[in-house]
Amino acid sequence: MKLLRILRNFTGCLVLAMLTPIWAGCQTHKSIMPLGNGYEEVSHPNRTFIALDEPLPPRISLQYRGTNDTVIPVWPSLYGVGDVLHDKLVIFVGDKAYIESDRVTHPRLFAVKSPDLPLDITDEVLQLWSRAAGKNFNTARDRFVAATPEEKNGRLELHFEFSLPDELAGPDDWPKQSTARLDWSQVEAIMQAVKTKGVELKDLRWHTPYIGEKL
Repeated sequence: MKLLRILRNFTGCLVLAMLTPIWAGCQTHKSIMPLGNGYEEVSHPNRTFIALDEPLPPRISLQYRGTNDTVIPVWPSLYGVGDVLHDKLVIFVGDKAYIESDRVTHPRLFAVKSPDLPLDITDEVLQLWSRAAGKNFNTARDRFVAATPEEKNGRLELHFEFSLPDELAGPDDWPKQSTARLDWSQVEAIMQAVKTKGVELKDLRWHTPYIGEKL
């Protein structure tokens, strides 16, 4: 019995010694990058228990650090195209879950003035773009893939990406990419419209509250 106990202890130590370098190599520390005006991006490492050829990219979240060092979560997973900080307003693209809440996420455009809840302004912006471009809003919403925000010449530029139909469907005049340029007064008007028409919702995956319109 004593010999069996020694063998078990030796086997356990050997397995632990083999796994320790893997765990140590896969664990990294959370890091915080200040954006300004209290907003911060937080990098959350993805931990795995097996060695990978390339490490998984970290999940990036957005938070607001208020008075007395109080931290208010804004959105748990950013899409990775960058944020636009304008005074106390942040425009960002967040991963938002739809029907398959555990797997499928889609990028959506948000505006936030913390500590208020973030506003999903995607549809309002697409409506504005559709009218200016002479396109159908429902088609724009269905084909919307992603948006990249950028502040340029004192205005907000939104670079849209749209999906195209199957080549067998024949010729199509829908753009694959397009840009909307908004004054900040227009952005404020869009935010007010979402506040007026929207309701408080929760993301299906992260359960993060936000203001948006029910589809």
